[in-house]
Amino acid sequence: MMEQSIYQLVKDKLITHGVKKSDSGGLTLSDKKLFALFVDLERARQAGSFAAVTAAVQDIETYLLSINKQHLMAFAYMYLRFSDLTPKRVKLDEEPGDGTFIKSQVYTRDLTDEEILIGLWAKVKYEGEGEAFLRIVYAGT
Repeated sequence: MMEQSIYQLVKDKLITHGVKKSDSGGLTLSDKKLFALFVDLERARQAGSFAAVTAAVQDIETYLLSINKQHLMAFAYMYLRFSDLTPKRVKLDEEPGDGTFIKSQVYTRDLTDEEILIGLWAKVKYEGEGEAFLRIVYAGT
């Protein structure tokens, strides 16, 4: 079986996240520089390096600011937030009675601590900024 190219993987993932559902979102696929930055983000994600991922996200943000499309950052945060680096399910909290709490998170694969950090950072960024940016993306649809 032939392995999918990183370019097709990134394109498919962006489409799954809804980039084609708005004119501005479609820019992530049609702007070659922006698409290349998303490919860099995928490479950093695959490497599992927090520093590389945050640098790739910063490169995307810098470019989007230069073309006055900062709201497309929603797709950068979403790209990571809805990846295998974040839990697929969080089990209900338990309180053993000694003042501590247990929260179990279920992932689709074994992750390093650094990969878990990337996922947590992506979740915080998406919930803090990405959702608001997403409303802007679809407001002009």
